[in-house]
Amino acid sequence: MSNVPIVLKYIETRWHDKDTLVRLTESQYPLKIELNENGIYEANTTIYPKVSDLNYSQLAINLGKDIENVTPYIIGPNNQKLPMKKIVDPVLEKIWWVETGEWNDEFKAWVTNTRRTAGNIEFQVGTQRLSLHIGFSEASKEDLEKYLTDFKSDMWELILDDNSYIQAEAKEGQVGSVDESTLRFINNILKCGKKLLQQPKSELREVQTLKPRKAVKPVPRTFMEISTRGNCKTLTSRDSEPNYNVAENRYALYVLMATYRIVSQLVQVSKSKSERFSNSLLKLEERLASLKDYKEINRDLVVKDYNRAKKSVDVNVINDKTLVDLNIINGSNILTGNVGYISIQGKNRYNGFFCKIKNQEHEEWGNIRGYSSTAINIPERYKDLLIPYTDYYMQAEIDITSRGSVAILNPKYISLIKITGSPKWLTIRHEKIKDMEKEAISLKANNWLKPLSQSELVEQNKERKSINNRQRFFLEEQGKVSSIRENLTPKVKLYRDLCRSFTKLGIKANSHFPNSMSFVKNPNYQGLHANFKALKEQVGLTDEDILMSLEEVDSIGLVNVPLLYERWCLLQLIKSLTQNFRFDAEPGWKRKLLRIIEENGNAEPIIFENKHSHRCVSLFYEPTLTNGRTPDFVLDIKSLTKNGKTISKRFVIDAKFYSDEFMHRQGGISGVVEHLAFNKNYAENGNNSVFIVHPTKAAIDASGGPVSPQEWAKKSHLGELKLFDWDDRNPPHQFGAVSVNPIDSNLYADEFQRMLGLFLQYESGMTVVSDDVECVNFCVGCGSSHVRLKPKPHYDKNQKKEWYQCDECDLFVVYNHCFKCGHRLIKNGEYWTYHSTMPMSHINIKCPCCENPL
Repeated sequence: MSNVPIVLKYIETRWHDKDTLVRLTESQYPLKIELNENGIYEANTTIYPKVSDLNYSQLAINLGKDIENVTPYIIGPNNQKLPMKKIVDPVLEKIWWVETGEWNDEFKAWVTNTRRTAGNIEFQVGTQRLSLHIGFSEASKEDLEKYLTDFKSDMWELILDDNSYIQAEAKEGQVGSVDESTLRFINNILKCGKKLLQQPKSELREVQTLKPRKAVKPVPRTFMEISTRGNCKTLTSRDSEPNYNVAENRYALYVLMATYRIVSQLVQVSKSKSERFSNSLLKLEERLASLKDYKEINRDLVVKDYNRAKKSVDVNVINDKTLVDLNIINGSNILTGNVGYISIQGKNRYNGFFCKIKNQEHEEWGNIRGYSSTAINIPERYKDLLIPYTDYYMQAEIDITSRGSVAILNPKYISLIKITGSPKWLTIRHEKIKDMEKEAISLKANNWLKPLSQSELVEQNKERKSINNRQRFFLEEQGKVSSIRENLTPKVKLYRDLCRSFTKLGIKANSHFPNSMSFVKNPNYQGLHANFKALKEQVGLTDEDILMSLEEVDSIGLVNVPLLYERWCLLQLIKSLTQNFRFDAEPGWKRKLLRIIEENGNAEPIIFENKHSHRCVSLFYEPTLTNGRTPDFVLDIKSLTKNGKTISKRFVIDAKFYSDEFMHRQGGISGVVEHLAFNKNYAENGNNSVFIVHPTKAAIDASGGPVSPQEWAKKSHLGELKLFDWDDRNPPHQFGAVSVNPIDSNLYADEFQRMLGLFLQYESGMTVVSDDVECVNFCVGCGSSHVRLKPKPHYDKNQKKEWYQCDECDLFVVYNHCFKCGHRLIKNGEYWTYHSTMPMSHINIKCPCCENPL
């Protein structure tokens, strides 16, 4: 809220007595304040009763100079005005306003309630109203530390990743990785440092010391001692001692300390990656174990499908829906017209339909008198309401023209449509519902376990092959990481001890390079510098300010956890783009990222490009949309089609660190997404997709879900089917809510990967000839663009379907379409598919557009 001179932060205070403030510490980042649709400023925060470290924090308001003389107050029950207490930072002389509490003489502190009370607090600052929503979290300190540890580890990993696709800032020919040369540089620096310690450069410094009379080099004090003490054995003498705190040694210590920090973080990164690979292997083992010759069927989803299917064949329900749609099309116009019966038949060559008519129900079907046949040209706005080979009772105003012996009906307005009789397509649906009933009864008798069909077993074998491939990949990567860790871990102690030895000599570290002859001539100093320079190039730390910024990030503590979660999500998006989908980051991306972390935002996007899949992603953090709103993340994706055209899409993501209770108070994920998409207009009038990422576990269940039988659908919603009442499914997959939580699961990376895979791959339109996508095909499972077109078997009647298989991970992808509405469907195996599968047949997909279950 750059245009509002109010800052809302957490502070900690220490008091000598109730009138004397000794120290004031403010949190690194303020709470985000936004203007809602009612003209009231809003902010959100969370309290953590189980985290004792946060007990002394309190909310405070700092006002801009224009309103610094205003006394803010809290609006209490019955609109009471509760003035806030003014305190002044004794060091910075900054004025803060806090809740007036009660003095606790035992703890020497002002005790307030806002830090431990969930609910809403209303502040009035002059003419401006600020509403603070306080959520409640059961998270312990260990839980929150998990976020903090992951954040710091991921930050270092992105910069020092030993197996990253990020190459933009590495020296040409290198990939910013840890290999044998990296280990050699680290060993050489250590070796040079040890040799320097044996005979470090020094300068003689004159000092005074006691010496035997015969060895004395007199100073003025010597003569004073002779005159006052007479004949004594020792006297003060001039002497010298070595001073090791010279420029060469200061720089050497800086190199050793910097290398120590790099090696320590590489060990930590390798530990984090090893844990992640272990978790991935464990998940793959679980996926393999779940592949059996039967499938556990979700009874609730079967019941939902059955009830929906029954409604779809209920003529009264169909007629009622048609009437509603008709009223929407006609609007407020009061329409009349002639009534009668019409039987819609097949299409004619003029894009109309042949038909038969009659005036009364008991009459025979026929044509308009004097014509051998009859046709109807249905206006475009009514076309979706009339189904071929169906009989209707209709009220309409119709003009009649002719073409030879064919009478043509041209409806101007249709005010009533009702199905009469039982068309053949409805009879077929009734038969399918009976089959569903029989299958459900059989499943119930078999404890909802269904043996796999032959085609399902074939699909399962494809899935098994892909999983085995990924297992080999992760085992190989884990071996590399373990080797790095084994080599580097002992070096941490050696570097730490070496730095301490230099420090004991009175040497102070300094990064200034000493361009002296002694430095140039000494091979140990030279070796130290040359190997350190090569090491920085190898790990992508050629700029000193990046290393310093990383150290500042490493000092972040548990303050403003919702903001920490937001930043953690930012890192996961970057990791998924670069590691899962093989995008290269632009030159200078590290500075941009660190600027975001340090300065709470950056107007410039970080650009990622994958030249193989011909896609470019601009990742914005807290950008300002054209409507003035500032979501957390915006991804602008540009894709080059196979015929050279550029397609642009925008995805808006907001990170919401809500508890289950606070999410419920906001109307669940449905209320949160609707508020962002429409009230805040993150969708920008329907042009953008809007998703939230959140840590809550029960959000889907609380919203009436899941709607899909896949494992991921138990906690996340990717817009695969309708879950929100307000979602009109046009286009599908436009709104979603993804649960990502490192406390609850170590496989949150898969949730980001599936969501980004949807963003990068999904295209709703189809080419005329085939179901293939317009843009370059790539693998959602591993990010490779090396995919090959597979020939379809002779028995497959669908000529438009396309099959692809990844050359690297063997993931099998099918591009198909809905036989009811023609919408494109993309199936990325069972695990990575973001469409819903059928409850009783996991190899078949439900259409996300028309949601056809039959």
